[in-house]
Amino acid sequence: MALVTVLFDLDGTLIDSYALIAAAFRHAARVVVGRDLDDDQVAVKWGEPLPARFAHVAPTRVAALVEAYTAYYDAHHARLCAPFPGVPAMLAALGSRGCRLGVVTSKRRRSTAQALEGFGLTAWIRAAVTAEDVPAPKPAPDPVLEALRRLGSLPGEALVVGDGVFDIRAARAAEVLSAAATWGTREGPALLAAGPDYVVATPQEVVSLVASR
Repeated sequence: MALVTVLFDLDGTLIDSYALIAAAFRHAARVVVGRDLDDDQVAVKWGEPLPARFAHVAPTRVAALVEAYTAYYDAHHARLCAPFPGVPAMLAALGSRGCRLGVVTSKRRRSTAQALEGFGLTAWIRAAVTAEDVPAPKPAPDPVLEALRRLGSLPGEALVVGDGVFDIRAARAAEVLSAAATWGTREGPALLAAGPDYVVATPQEVVSLVASR
């Protein structure tokens, strides 16, 4: 069956946001609970929704941590975040082929819209499913299945592209093909060990993969 639907993770796949997320996370921990987090502490529960990540830092201060994080994130979004090179061209090429494009992310609705609208990606993305839209986030299949429902697509005609282990697991749980996007991943060997159906090193390789099916 031809691939006519492509679902993308957002952070680390479409947008280069690690520096912004890490800085906002450190800022929140510093101003709310007086902790300076190292790289390993920042990486704990990476890919999970923000409240779950902050519960690891200070379970009784999650709301305040999220508020401080959001304020920093908003103030520095334009300076510290951007689409990866080749992403707009990839989306345009896939869209011109008639592909249905969506986003499945563990971000909140607000920050997802901020990225997609701020970087002009809404011209191609027809559905965006966030952690607030489903009962269970990735690696559960819920976000993938909800995106397929919104797009009117079947699992057998879809591909999930992501830089994280949770993306691969969510795709498998939804019985959808997966492609590990290595251009922005911070999970390296673990991503490949998760068993993606394909590995793509550049956004252009996603276009080539879809065209070959």
